[in-house]
Amino acid sequence: MKKHYLIILICLLSINNLVFAQFTSNLPIIIITTPGVIGTTQIQGNMSIIDNVSGVNVSTGTPTFIGMIGIKHRGNLAYAKKSYSIETWSAPLISIDTSLLGMPSENDWVLLGNYPDRSLMRNVISNVLHEKMGRYAPRMKHCELIVNNQYLGVYNFGETIKRNINRLDISKLTVNDNNGYNMTGGYIWKLDDGIGAGWQSAFAPPYGVTQTINFLFDYPDNADITPSQIAYIKSYVDSFENELNAANFQDTLNGWRKHGAVNAFIDFIIMQELSRNNEAYRQNNYFFKDKGTKMRPGPLWGGDLAWKNTASCNSSKDTGWCYNFGGACGAEPRLPTFWWKNLTSDTLFMKDLKCRYIHFRMSGDVLDTVEIFKIVDSLKTKLNANGALTRNFIQWPIWAVPIVNEPTPMALDYNTEIANLKQFIKLRLSWLDGKWTTPPNCDAAVNTTDIIPENLVSIYPVPTANKLYIEIKEMNTEKYSITLIDLQGKLLFNIDKASQKNIIDISDFSKGIYFLQIKSDKEHFVKKVVFE
Repeated sequence: MKKHYLIILICLLSINNLVFAQFTSNLPIIIITTPGVIGTTQIQGNMSIIDNVSGVNVSTGTPTFIGMIGIKHRGNLAYAKKSYSIETWSAPLISIDTSLLGMPSENDWVLLGNYPDRSLMRNVISNVLHEKMGRYAPRMKHCELIVNNQYLGVYNFGETIKRNINRLDISKLTVNDNNGYNMTGGYIWKLDDGIGAGWQSAFAPPYGVTQTINFLFDYPDNADITPSQIAYIKSYVDSFENELNAANFQDTLNGWRKHGAVNAFIDFIIMQELSRNNEAYRQNNYFFKDKGTKMRPGPLWGGDLAWKNTASCNSSKDTGWCYNFGGACGAEPRLPTFWWKNLTSDTLFMKDLKCRYIHFRMSGDVLDTVEIFKIVDSLKTKLNANGALTRNFIQWPIWAVPIVNEPTPMALDYNTEIANLKQFIKLRLSWLDGKWTTPPNCDAAVNTTDIIPENLVSIYPVPTANKLYIEIKEMNTEKYSITLIDLQGKLLFNIDKASQKNIIDISDFSKGIYFLQIKSDKEHFVKKVVFE
């Protein structure tokens, strides 16, 4: 029996090698070659990308990009499927900005293996949703990767978190910006387990015994940040923490709001709690501050252990709060700061959060279950179109193989994995709906059975800076109203009895994102509009 099994295995491997020698994919194909073994120290290599306009890519086809790179491993080195940091070079050690796979020009990139994520899409889902909320999130595109003639499977190729006009668009901070307004930004720092310089919070994490909260400099990095800049950003965060820990922390003038941007914290909490991220608030947690502005959490990074992909510390439950992580796992070396527990005890903050969540949950908006499932189904279809999934899991046969304490019973195939993912999303949203209910004075989501078809409503121009035109085509006998609402649920404009053609003068409104709602007793329509 063992002999027959060995013969079958050898035959399968031979077939797999033939398949991987030449294959066709609807995903971009990235081919990397290096003269030596890739490790944690950057080495020179070459990268070619096959990404045809037709969408049909053959592994032996003509590349649409060829260039020199620096490459090294990144992330969890214990994973069999390694991730990589890539830097595009014009010459050895000389970086050059390059637009790749339709993404804005830069020189720092990543290839993420997402080894424990059998859906191959958890990071992408989180980033897409946060971006739809109006937040920057690193752009990622699925590809198939070959390194030194070895097929390595499906990867996410995309952006690093970096200060750049096309990425995290905050001000450049130079070594000469050491006083006054010029010293107030931009900064990026993180809460993580990485190695680097930074400072320690004066506040121990809830549920902790010996654990500390350590912030690390990301931009400027340790080699470039000046002593004055270090003192400034540390003092700024210290002030935020002191205000948030004070008895009057809810005071809208003298509390934490002096230093923290409300909506940014709201959106960050919504995403971390929705995805039930095991690393939420304690690892891969970035913050930034621009010149003359308040500090904000984000961008999002690291979603492999989100969306019910580990049972550790109650993370597979569709109930409970991520910010109470220490209550289940107080012995973990990294715990969330006290910030999130205090923020969610702030009455006005929670009112604003609930209003914002309710609007995101409106039909057709970011967190509408139907819309989230569209993202999942679209990614599944693309990954499955030309056998990329099959090739990936032949290379990495991890079905029913525990890696990160996955919830049981583990999925035995891709369709079941996606079904489980969607079921979690549905249950998690249902639980959050029960907790983040409509507070007083917040315009609630319309609960009607009929939605006005989008082709019957014309809203233009979007974005706009002066006037917004709303046309309701084929109006029935119902009485329609039009309301304009900001992201906190505040009513800004109302037309009690709308006509077929309507005009809103928005020249006095601030720049930003708003919700336009058209409704009658039986129908409703909601659209997000941008004022510039």
